[in-house]
Amino acid sequence: MIGTNLVRTLLLIGCVLFYPLSAVAGFEDALGAYRAKDYPKAITEARQAAATGDARACFLLGAMYQGGLGVAASPSEAAAWYEKAAQGGVLGSFAKLAQIYARGDGVPKNPEKALAYARQSAQLGDPEGMFFLHAFLKATSLSYLDASGKADQTKYQKLSSRPLSDRVLDVEAQDSLYRSSDKGYPLAILTLAIAFGGTVGDNNRERMLKLTSKIPQHTYKALQNYEKVARHINGLGQSLTTPQLFYDAQVSQMFAAMLKTCGLQESKEAIKSAAPELTSIAIAKPLSGATYLPSKVPSYEHSYLVAGEWEEDWTYRGCNRTGTVRVKFSADGLGGAHFSSEQVGKDIPGLVKQ
Repeated sequence: MIGTNLVRTLLLIGCVLFYPLSAVAGFEDALGAYRAKDYPKAITEARQAAATGDARACFLLGAMYQGGLGVAASPSEAAAWYEKAAQGGVLGSFAKLAQIYARGDGVPKNPEKALAYARQSAQLGDPEGMFFLHAFLKATSLSYLDASGKADQTKYQKLSSRPLSDRVLDVEAQDSLYRSSDKGYPLAILTLAIAFGGTVGDNNRERMLKLTSKIPQHTYKALQNYEKVARHINGLGQSLTTPQLFYDAQVSQMFAAMLKTCGLQESKEAIKSAAPELTSIAIAKPLSGATYLPSKVPSYEHSYLVAGEWEEDWTYRGCNRTGTVRVKFSADGLGGAHFSSEQVGKDIPGLVKQ
């Protein structure tokens, strides 16, 4: 006689084997109709599959209600179906719920729930959830913008002056972006490429150019400008500057170079003179006192400079003279750097009369 436990085991195996076969068939029919853009059929098939407990069908229904495909768009219905999908362990549902609760789209706005869902999604390995976790933290706890979207210097100073021990969220945000990009999530690749264009770190220009190669024929103007500047810097010599830092420093260094090569000129003469050309860059004093935001993601350990100082010699050619401007940089605590300059050498041309 077969024992009770064995009977229960056999019945359980039978149920497990039978349920997925029927559920898979229903979901596959729904997914096939969805891909064929036969949304009324997709809705019908998805409802039937969801009724059998197929969490993937719940996710599909959530997406269709969210996008108004085959049904009237309903954020609240979408949220309810995504909740059921999350209860069934469907990976993408956690990221969707994080975004829904962050926006208050069909549900009461709930930042705590949004963060919890984003973290759960990231922990499960969903690159969309990883990216959203990065974006959410940057827009909330780590934001230095005021209500109008402009930089608030008080907030910036407070964030930039924190010790590493107070930067747990910074690490979480950065690592989430790194992981999402490494998994090939397009928005993460784009965001990280732009971030490297403005964040001082070891070989960040090369990191940026490597990422942009994964976005062929893109039309993002800011990133195109960063690429152009990065290649220009690489052709000038050794520099720790990012494209953004190089661009920011150019105006003041250009004025210093003008004084060094052409001297102090009266306005009419200055207009006639061409701006001095930057011909080379060299490290004058290597980076010292370097502190980086720690990272648990391999190869990103030194990609975000928090503290440190270095100097570079920028050499210009103008008015048939060569002059060098020494630029001193110090990390600003949030991936950028402060800078100042001084003219190097004694042969500074004097006043040129009109």
